[in-house]
Amino acid sequence: MKHILIISNKAAFPSSDGGAIAIKSLCENLISKNYQLDIVAINKSRKQLKKPIETKINKKITQIVFMKRMNFNIVEFSKSLFTNTSYQASRFYSEEIRFFIQSLIDQKKYKYIIFESIFTTVYLQKLKISNVSKLILRAHNVEHRIWQDLAKNSVMKKIFFLFMSSQIKSMETTMPKHIDYIFTLSTLDQKYFSSIFPEKTYNIPVTFNTDYTPSEKIKNTIVHLGAMNWMPNIEGINWFINEVLPRIKKISPTIKTHIAGKGMPEKYFNYNDENTVIEGKIDNAKNYILNKEIMFVPLFSGSGIRIKILEGMSFGMPVISTSKGAEGIPYSHLENIIIANTTTEFFNAISLLIENKKLAKKIGKNGQLLIKKYFSKKFVINQLNNIID
Repeated sequence: MKHILIISNKAAFPSSDGGAIAIKSLCENLISKNYQLDIVAINKSRKQLKKPIETKINKKITQIVFMKRMNFNIVEFSKSLFTNTSYQASRFYSEEIRFFIQSLIDQKKYKYIIFESIFTTVYLQKLKISNVSKLILRAHNVEHRIWQDLAKNSVMKKIFFLFMSSQIKSMETTMPKHIDYIFTLSTLDQKYFSSIFPEKTYNIPVTFNTDYTPSEKIKNTIVHLGAMNWMPNIEGINWFINEVLPRIKKISPTIKTHIAGKGMPEKYFNYNDENTVIEGKIDNAKNYILNKEIMFVPLFSGSGIRIKILEGMSFGMPVISTSKGAEGIPYSHLENIIIANTTTEFFNAISLLIENKKLAKKIGKNGQLLIKKYFSKKFVINQLNNIID
């Protein structure tokens, strides 16, 4: 049996957000190539557990989750001012986790070791790894660009965000020197990493199934589901609640808005009313999304590719997003998605799809066709076959 170790910045099972879906997708493709997988996941948590949680997902996948507190620490942040290590990445590090990962590496001959996100490479130079193991960085985003975008859209925290961006950019341009391959999720991110590491960089998209039984929809519903401990989602939902939601309530009071995601800040629950339902973590994301009519993704910062948009398309749902949110997706406006960048455009797009069910159905169907063409398992397995035997 061939073995792969995945070091992840979050648990893949259950898949509660886009990043987890991306990790789960890769796992499913790797086990189809007859690999045995060990996933060591480092989850952000309010409570730090003394012992990791080990779960046998199936015969080929074992997941070990470390729950780690990552509250802002002024002492650690101050230390990062004088080192080359990103403060954001350093929060994922602990000697206990390093020791555990090293013990796995010493016990098994891993053919590949995959670092999910630049943050987990904080362990890279702390581990003793045999030359037999090929090392892969799976870059979900060009992380420093996210912080650059946040800086552009912020006045109060501009300097802080730019500093975070600078630290992460340093990691993104140095850590891959010690890596054999870089996998990106979008062609835009592939261009960035290829400009620095042209011989190592490959675009390996996330795969999606499109064979879903149509479900009964709750009439006139729009939905957003995303991790609310991720700054771009907080920024986008703040904008939506403050700018778009008041128009919906005033002009189109029959539209019901559903917003959910793990790490939901308490302040958002104050917006709950008969037509606005705000929730925290959802146990079954697919069921939560499938009975709504429209998915909306208001993003103004970010990089990579938005997994939740692709998932919505795979369900046959019409999606409304910004140009930034849809980056990396080979979309056609008004054919397989609606792009809306201003308050008026966003409100008008929602109203249009609520009123024109025929157009909504067409956009949803075309979104599924896009997924079949560019994000099918067959396409990605062919890509992987060029690298992983």
